[in-house]
Amino acid sequence: MLRETEKSVLYADFPPATSVVVTGEEAFSIEMKNAIRQAMPPLIGASAILIIIALYMTFGGVRWRVLPIFIVGVGIIYTFGAMGYIGIPMTMVSMAAFPILIGMGIDYTIQFHNRLEEELSSQDSEKDAVIETVKHTAPAILIAYSISALGFVSLLTSSVPMIRDFGKMLFIGTFLCYIAAQFVGVPVIHILARKYKKKSFGNSPFDDKTNTKPQKPTMIERFLDKTTVFTLNHPVPILIIAATLCVFGLYADQSVPVQTDEKEFVPQDMEALIHIDNFYKITERGESVYLVIQTGDNTNPELIKWMDSFSDYIVDSRSHVYGSRSIVSAVKSLNSGSIPDTNSEIAKIYDTIPQNQKASYLHGNNLLMMELSVNNDLDGEGLGNLIGHLEEDIAWYQSPPDTEITITGNNVVFTAIIDALTTGRFAMTLLGVFMIFIGLLFVYKDWLKALVPVVTMFMVIGWAGGAMYYSGLSYSPMTATLGAMILGIGTEYAIHIMERYYEEKEKGATSFEAMREASTKIGSAIVTSGLTTVFGFSALIVSPFLINQNFGMITVLIVLLALVSSFFVFPATMILLENIRDKRKGSLDL
Repeated sequence: MLRETEKSVLYADFPPATSVVVTGEEAFSIEMKNAIRQAMPPLIGASAILIIIALYMTFGGVRWRVLPIFIVGVGIIYTFGAMGYIGIPMTMVSMAAFPILIGMGIDYTIQFHNRLEEELSSQDSEKDAVIETVKHTAPAILIAYSISALGFVSLLTSSVPMIRDFGKMLFIGTFLCYIAAQFVGVPVIHILARKYKKKSFGNSPFDDKTNTKPQKPTMIERFLDKTTVFTLNHPVPILIIAATLCVFGLYADQSVPVQTDEKEFVPQDMEALIHIDNFYKITERGESVYLVIQTGDNTNPELIKWMDSFSDYIVDSRSHVYGSRSIVSAVKSLNSGSIPDTNSEIAKIYDTIPQNQKASYLHGNNLLMMELSVNNDLDGEGLGNLIGHLEEDIAWYQSPPDTEITITGNNVVFTAIIDALTTGRFAMTLLGVFMIFIGLLFVYKDWLKALVPVVTMFMVIGWAGGAMYYSGLSYSPMTATLGAMILGIGTEYAIHIMERYYEEKEKGATSFEAMREASTKIGSAIVTSGLTTVFGFSALIVSPFLINQNFGMITVLIVLLALVSSFFVFPATMILLENIRDKRKGSLDL
């Protein structure tokens, strides 16, 4: 309809020096969505370039270092296909799943890639290298996926369908990224390794021993080694600082604003926004809130009189409501300015009103509509407060018996959706944390292995809230689910390090040596996947749309905090709790 109207205006013969603009809430909403859609392809292209740069910078010591981005691409394509078959729609919220899928998917691929290259340099055959890689890496990644999926299940408790769809998308998408990493990524690297070996040595019966010599530690591995040594030597001060920042962050998170106004999501010089703002200024109109009045008989004089007096009361008592429209005005104008005292008189007046005039305010025999004009300077929070006051007014200003009144309208619905998206997000996150703890306890049968990843992850939740508050960021429909991002990425990083840590201990290493080895070997792959995600989504920060900027900044923030927690909080917590448990065992043995 908008496009047809614009065509009609274009071809209409208006007088000279006359310009016509088609505007309104629907026109603005459509133009906003189209503009965001058009802005995404260049941003996605920039993200892909930045991801490739990040892989080249950080994924040293391996061959085919840009391969992970293509394997993740396969997983994302699988996810799109699954969404189509299952019927999960693409919404503003479901778009927020892609950094989680890319972050976790690229980590799955890099973990397999990194371990396979490590095994290829030490095993006699490519087949043995693949077996050892899958034997040690696949269970760790599968556990990480399973535990993260438990956190995603908490999203299914939301009352908002798009949040539930978001949870389904994460649950399925991360599994498909895991499938792509193991059953596409590992075979591809295996084939490339065999071709590389054959090309380099022909059909020689001798193995490539020149490639088996230990490589020098990369810059990232040297940095992680120093960081781990420092952390293991000072676990208590690090945990005290981390816990203090977490507590302050959780408190500050309650004051992080929620952005509920669609007009704040777009550049303020956007043409459609300027047109609708000018329209409101010129016409002195604002947004509308509607009261749907359901009754047994809409010709009841008491009800019509109540509507007349209630609208006067609302306009006089609520400064943001400046006008009211309903069937009452037509009834009074056709009856010398007064309301008749009988149902039959009102019914006769209804019959004289043109159908196109009364259709907006009268429906059948039992529905009436009242439109309240609201100032355009109200943001989403202000509109939500006004709706609350109107509900109180309706309850206090008693309507006739057998009357039910509902407040509705596009803005009311949008405000309710935003409130449902953002209210209770912390409760959902806590439920996810609890489910992850139970899942880890079930898998490992060890309270320490279950507790350490949860502590690591919980620190990130608190830090993120504090960082958002002090950096001036706000929650939006795309960022209201950031708890799921923390649960997914934070849990995955911690489990990978923990699995390698206990693998090294089983080989006879001390706790100190095992943690250093795990942090440098697994940690370098985690840093690579983390920085790849950071680089990729930093492209959104330069988007002209505030909602994309906000989303990009929060994604970058969450991943960086997850990396910090994995290499500071995790080692400190693991070593400290293991020492406490060992001392207790020692005292019990004595």
